[in-house]
Amino acid sequence: MRAVRVLLSLSCWIACTGLVYAQQSAATLDSTSDLVVVERGELPIVISAPHGGREPIPGVDVRKGDNAKKFVAVRDENTLELAEKLADEIEQRLKKRPYVVLAKFERKFADANRDPDDAYEASEAAPHYRAYHAALEQACREINNKWKGGLLLDIHGQGSFPDSVLRGTNNGETVKRLVDRRGSEALIGPTSLFGRLAAAGFDVMPKVDSADRETNGFSGGYIVRHYGSDQLGGIDAIQLEFGRKYRVPKDEAERTAAELAAVIVAYCQDYLPAAVGRE
Repeated sequence: MRAVRVLLSLSCWIACTGLVYAQQSAATLDSTSDLVVVERGELPIVISAPHGGREPIPGVDVRKGDNAKKFVAVRDENTLELAEKLADEIEQRLKKRPYVVLAKFERKFADANRDPDDAYEASEAAPHYRAYHAALEQACREINNKWKGGLLLDIHGQGSFPDSVLRGTNNGETVKRLVDRRGSEALIGPTSLFGRLAAAGFDVMPKVDSADRETNGFSGGYIVRHYGSDQLGGIDAIQLEFGRKYRVPKDEAERTAAELAAVIVAYCQDYLPAAVGRE
């Protein structure tokens, strides 16, 4: 019942005032949702980072993962900072800010990139998880209503390929609208997001112009699969898994954010003209 009241309060608050950046405003989503950073954007771009938080959820024990389909509790180091800096860099270049949704709560207490059954084990964690997804859902709805489509970038870190950035689109499914409109070149070609990353010096997987499938275990989690353009109400969604080389130490994360922002702006020139004022 408490969770229902939180959701109703959140929905009413969003409808009346819109999404705000919780860290920069006296108003927050809810008194129990201050561990989710949310900012309403002016661009058809959403920056999400579910695994970079460092804060505990009060009254919640560390998850054990019993019976979970997939259980990971390790923080994606510096991905929250990377996402924050990325939003700043995009705003600097386009003079407008993307939507931002970040988890300040640490992954070992709740995982915003899992379905609800696997995301948390304590009821006290539910409002924070639901606040995160209410914000993503609202962002996608607003973007579809205003621009008829957009781009969700879900920022992650991985240690299996420390010198590489891995693409996760469920092998093209979460960017179905993009591929249907512009062909496979928009996903795997030189002017695709990952094609431009490679041209900027990033080591990307799969390789550009390759028909290889995305790496098992990194082909896209709950967020991109739930909010991707193959889903009703979704937008094109890409998971980016950054190796440690690109995010540790923090200075590297900031450098990566600046380079990624330049790539995103160039990508938008070709594939998301609404973001650069070419509607």
